[in-house]
Amino acid sequence: MSGALKKVLGLKVRAARQYRDLTQEELAAQIGRTPESVSNIERGLQLPSLDTLVELGRILGVPVAEFFDEDSGSSRSAERMLQEARLREIARSLSDRDLDIAIDQVSAFLASDQATRC
Repeated sequence: MSGALKKVLGLKVRAARQYRDLTQEELAAQIGRTPESVSNIERGLQLPSLDTLVELGRILGVPVAEFFDEDSGSSRSAERMLQEARLREIARSLSDRDLDIAIDQVSAFLASDQATRC
């Protein structure tokens, strides 16, 4: 697995953990790993085993496939990737109705922003 993909996976784990207000220590205890291991995963230094990925997905409410659902993100900054992961976590927590409203709001924001640029 490339370093860039490990970095993206780690950012997604961090965003999901932070969204659920878990510390690295709390998450580590729930998945049976050390806080240092969680830190290394989140920083893209350590590739979690499949068993650990399954546990991370279960505890964080993230389908395992979602950890791998995008390109490596090599053209995006780490901060950008973290923001996108946070946005996915927020969207996942919304009801269908609220997600429709949020999409409408973001679409209106984009239209307004594009109109002011012209």
